[in-house]
Amino acid sequence: MTQYVPYVRTAQGYIERKDYAIFNCDESLGLYIHEEALVGWPEPKVFWDHQTGPSVGLAPLTLVNRKEPADI
Repeated sequence: MTQYVPYVRTAQGYIERKDYAIFNCDESLGLYIHEEALVGWPEPKVFWDHQTGPSVGLAPLTLVNRKEPADI
């Protein structure tokens, strides 16, 4: 099962990561077919529902600075 974090792209092209809404999904991404590389974000790529303009996207979650129980 893959965890996803939502992203939002505004009409001006600004991107926001919505990490308070992380969810699990084991199905197809459906309408989220427009892949874009992300630079400067924890996830390397996002899948947008619209290729250009305002859009909601889903990115496979990348855990940053995660400590395993043995490391704590």
